[in-house]
Amino acid sequence: MARVVRQRKPKARRLYGLILLCFLLAAAGAGLYRYPPSLPDIGKTFRLAADKISGKSADPASAEPVLRGTIFDRAFRELAVSYPLYSVYVRPGKVDNLSEVIRVVAETTKASQASVEAQLKQAHQSVKVADNLEAEQVREILARPLAGVEVKPVEERFYPAHEAAAGLIGYVGDGIGLAGVEGVYDIFLQHGEFRGETLPEIDFRGRTVIGRSTVDAVLTLDLPLQKEMEGLLRDYLQDRQAERGLAICLDVKTGAVRAWAGRPSYNPNYFWQLADGAGAAIFQETLDPALYRDILVRAAALTKSGELGDPLPPDSVAADNYGLSEEEVAAFAASVGLAGAVPWRPLPDVLDIEGGYAGDQAKAMPGAGVNALQLARSAASMVNGGWYLLPHVLGGVYAHQGRELFSRSAAYDEANRRRIVSPAMGIRLRRELFEEPRQGVAETVPPGNGEEQEKMIVHSASAVRMFEANEGNGYVLQDMLLGVIPAKAPVLLLLMFAQRDALYPLSATTGRADRDVDPAGKMLPTLLAALRETGATAPPEQKDPANHSQFLISRRMDFQERPGGSVDLAGVMPEVTGVSLRKGLQRLNPYHLLVNIEGTGRIVRQSPPAGAPLQGVGECTLILESKR
Repeated sequence: MARVVRQRKPKARRLYGLILLCFLLAAAGAGLYRYPPSLPDIGKTFRLAADKISGKSADPASAEPVLRGTIFDRAFRELAVSYPLYSVYVRPGKVDNLSEVIRVVAETTKASQASVEAQLKQAHQSVKVADNLEAEQVREILARPLAGVEVKPVEERFYPAHEAAAGLIGYVGDGIGLAGVEGVYDIFLQHGEFRGETLPEIDFRGRTVIGRSTVDAVLTLDLPLQKEMEGLLRDYLQDRQAERGLAICLDVKTGAVRAWAGRPSYNPNYFWQLADGAGAAIFQETLDPALYRDILVRAAALTKSGELGDPLPPDSVAADNYGLSEEEVAAFAASVGLAGAVPWRPLPDVLDIEGGYAGDQAKAMPGAGVNALQLARSAASMVNGGWYLLPHVLGGVYAHQGRELFSRSAAYDEANRRRIVSPAMGIRLRRELFEEPRQGVAETVPPGNGEEQEKMIVHSASAVRMFEANEGNGYVLQDMLLGVIPAKAPVLLLLMFAQRDALYPLSATTGRADRDVDPAGKMLPTLLAALRETGATAPPEQKDPANHSQFLISRRMDFQERPGGSVDLAGVMPEVTGVSLRKGLQRLNPYHLLVNIEGTGRIVRQSPPAGAPLQGVGECTLILESKR
């Protein structure tokens, strides 16, 4: 019976509503009959409504889009920011003063009146006569209301730091986050409400609904440190004659990622130029277990001997694996998050990957170990007192409505950490692994400022992997550098990794110890400065003017008119149907066309069609659709 009653109630309410609507319509009809409006009044009403819909406002701010949230570093320096630009359209059928429209548009866009007039002769209902205009230019047009002229806003994403941390920050396409932080946290960077429970790592202080205004992301990255790390990683790879590598700087006390650099990299402002294997691909590479075998076995032996056990004997007299079985080493590896550390072999297993190693970076190698972030996380647990922490890059969320800054949830981080050894054992691991260097394995890097407690212990190792390719066997050589600072009370952990498809000898190389210590010595002052830097503690009231100027300059360079048209040597439109947006933009990039994108997903239609002549063509349209 209860189910029947719930079904009838809406019907009864709809009936009462219908009766009320009929009554109101009858009353309105009687009023119009008694006081009929004139035809001019009716026409005026419709014109006002049409003007409202067409957006003929004298203020471009009324037509501005709600912009995507900004991505900041930990000191509120902009890493990704959005700006509004405007396009001007003319509907020739609605223009009542063509000469005035041509004159105003030409003056505003600095184009010739002849070119504007030629554009308006196209057989289209709406013609785009200007693109990428700034707000001041739009105000000049709208200050003189012209029939048939419309202004439409568009959002442009800009990355002021260019390649810095590009693999981590990611990029945006058609207003949607496609990779990195932009993709993972797209739910709140896009305008619109979201429930606080969808971000359990942030403490919203009891708020259930967030996002009624723009919401920004505050990352744990430190931009000055990040830029320095990018340069140091470049030098590190150049010294090892490698093109692929990474660097991670991790706060061992909290798990916050302070720097995240990878090579090869790319500029997210031109993400369509992203080459295969660039971006975050290097961070998915597995490290050869031989790189961290020494640290792993020594930590396992120290843990087995106990908090008050004797120091480990020198390598020259120590038993193999310090007397531990492979099962004991594997068990300790699992306890510190290195479960991928399979039993070590002097010669790695032969790799069987169809198409060769370089062609399929996503597949792990048999016998391979963990990735770089996993190793950094486990190493951090050996120097922070035994806490296995959750590495993270999101430090907080800033909501513009109410100007509220929401920080990470302490309860969330507490629930996602665990103690792997006792506090006393944690101190012993730190002291014996990262305070006292071992000849040939670790080196002491002095800070150069007389502060002995701030020295840095650097572990280095190399490993060679053989794999089976299409044309015989191939080799991969990996180098690793691992260090913590300060040695007596570590705060930051540094991990650098290089990989190349060639074996020794390298040309014009120095001693291996020198090559390992030198980069660490260069990094040390920067790391110490980062420890002491406080930076801004609150979001800025407005966007960085310097970044905005840089954005405008880059847009003018990208969209400046090219004499003689924008025709590639081939002179015809390439085929882009059926490929991803990134692939399509890569193919179109040499033609210098203005690309209009409609929809999301893969490209299903293009205009002009493939093979069409591009003489005199300045733009094209790509229609995208997602798989259902």
